Amino acid sequence: MKKIISVALSTTILLAGCGLMSNKKEIPETVSVKDYDGRYIGDHDKKNEAFLEKHKAQAEKMYKDYVKEVFGKEAKINGIHSYSNPSPSLKTSEGISIVGTIDYDVPFQFYLSFVEVDGQLALNTITQDQSNEIRGVFAAMLFKRYEQDIETTRRKFKEVVEKDGYYAMNKKLEKHQEFKGVTKQYLDFTTESTIGVEDFKKDFKPVMELKGEAFNQKMDKLIQKYPEIKNKMKTDFIAYYSKDKEVENKEVTRYALNLRKRTNNIMKKINGEKTMYLYEDTVMPDEISSLGLLESKGHKVNIGGGDY
Repeated sequence: MKKIISVALSTTILLAGCGLMSNKKEIPETVSVKDYDGRYIGDHDKKNEAFLEKHKAQAEKMYKDYVKEVFGKEAKINGIHSYSNPSPSLKTSEGISIVGTIDYDVPFQFYLSFVEVDGQLALNTITQDQSNEIRGVFAAMLFKRYEQDIETTRRKFKEVVEKDGYYAMNKKLEKHQEFKGVTKQYLDFTTESTIGVEDFKKDFKPVMELKGEAFNQKMDKLIQKYPEIKNKMKTDFIAYYSKDKEVENKEVTRYALNLRKRTNNIMKKINGEKTMYLYEDTVMPDEISSLGLLESKGHKVNIGGGDY
């Protein structure tokens, strides 16, 4: 397989570039996470249209080839965006970002971006060893290892908040999240890692397809070798409340404190950082936050879980 060209740029430039994807007047400022159909995600200004039209097919092929070569898996592309970098000093100002879902035992979101270098489309990476780009696979493998505890906690959170009138982002919007990890209803699960592509292929790729206790034992040994992936686990529990109910911010804050008490014991079963987020039901459909997620403009309350 032809090797994909890679070029590394700084984190700041990449994240800022993603924020310039669209300013079309017909796109509403905010939409509901319950009703949004996803049709504005991926819209772009005219200055990017030619770049996307020129490179779209090649970018999609490079994305799928990368997934096949690195993970040995197939991918379903959920969204493809064009963007412009904000710095006039950059030789390459336009780029294409793709987010998709990797077909694994625990499906995970995978994001790549591409830029034009010397007339050719090239993979745009933050780290030379591509450790930042592939960290979603470690989240998926950790989720598979600790699935019983994580899923039990997620279902408990779902049960509690739905009973109290809160709800999750709809599936059409959820699958378009530019997110490097496992995304499920009410849950975003990630980890940090400095493990590059070569070490992943050598140590983790042979373990991916194992099942049951064989997988658990091998994964436990890898966690001993690379403790950072478990120590840096981050589990976000996310729910939304209707802005039409005219809920006072203080009331949501009080609810969050009460929710922490009701879920504290079960959240202690999960390693790493746990945080609960309660958002007002709005999201900005054409902007990406510095965390790589669709930005909510409504009121937000966040509180730690399982920490007392």
